[in-house]
Amino acid sequence: MKKNKIGLITFHASHNCGSMLQAYAMQTVLTNYGADVKIIDFATIKQKQLYATHYKNTNVKNIIKNILLAPHTKKIKETAKNYETFAKKHFHLTTEHYSKESELNEDRLGFDKYVCGSDQIWNTDIADASKAYFLPFVTKHPKIAYAVSFGAKNPAKYSRNDIAFYSHAMKNFNYLSTRENNGKKWIKEIAGTDADVMPDPTLLLNAEDYDKIRQPFILPKHFIFYYAPGYKHDLNRFVHAVAKKYNLPVIVFNPKQYYVKKLWRYGFKLAKTESPATYLHLIKYADMVITTSFHGTIFSSLYHKIFWTLKNADMFGDDDRVKTLVEKLGLEDRVIIPSLKNIEFDFLKQPDYVAYDQKLAEFRSLSENFKRIVNG
Repeated sequence: MKKNKIGLITFHASHNCGSMLQAYAMQTVLTNYGADVKIIDFATIKQKQLYATHYKNTNVKNIIKNILLAPHTKKIKETAKNYETFAKKHFHLTTEHYSKESELNEDRLGFDKYVCGSDQIWNTDIADASKAYFLPFVTKHPKIAYAVSFGAKNPAKYSRNDIAFYSHAMKNFNYLSTRENNGKKWIKEIAGTDADVMPDPTLLLNAEDYDKIRQPFILPKHFIFYYAPGYKHDLNRFVHAVAKKYNLPVIVFNPKQYYVKKLWRYGFKLAKTESPATYLHLIKYADMVITTSFHGTIFSSLYHKIFWTLKNADMFGDDDRVKTLVEKLGLEDRVIIPSLKNIEFDFLKQPDYVAYDQKLAEFRSLSENFKRIVNG
């Protein structure tokens, strides 16, 4: 039987572990469904600038950051190269690279079906936002949105001037699904269209599947892996207190954040090597994972780790990404408010992974509808 040729568009080029691993998972899931999958190698110029070695010297704050980073340029470039290497090794990319929406042409791409998702590709308020992720260049073939996320930013609020475009685009999908409950609500409000709430593609694979791409490297026998995109001071102080309580070293990611935020002041150690593959290795062998990340929560649970997701101010408002996730998986008790007043809490308490595995199986079963649409 002839395989469906599927073009997948997502945030595959972000130097971010969650983004790249969800792209890998989506590619793998579609391949497992029997499709011939290629990731459309599209990344805007602004997305590339987000992961530049240094910040733009547009203000005094950025100039100071660049001064702090100057001695560590080699390490930062090495890390960027690791992400590029991961992409080259694990992604099936189109031959051509695209950086402008106008370059995307349905006839030239030549796919039978087009899939967008997952990740925050429908967040219209971020630097690397692009209308291309709404597939306006596809008019002759089926369009499928899988577990797309608005990243807590309702287009009706943040992109009012373009709301007619987004409404029209959503209405023209053959199948719509989102990653969060708010996304489902906003699609209904904007386009009058129903959408399913689906598991992030990373949840459709098992820990054993990720072990195939996990990259081992030398680690301490015992440690905490602390992963937070922002590494805010109050969170750092809390993690430091937890580490001190259990006499565990703390390993962190992101050399730019490490040197700008001076994370060494808390006794934290920068990982010797950083990529999505080493991220998986750190999670698998950590005594404890502490994170603010949606995907940090997912991979910690898939590897059945002791983990804690730190609640931030926006997490249970418009930003219901983690809230939707933990409710679906029965992990509500793993989301905590980081307070030094609660340091006597038992942070070595194990999650109930028997109940989790049952709920995960139920959540995964929802994707059967997506499978039928892909193969239809």
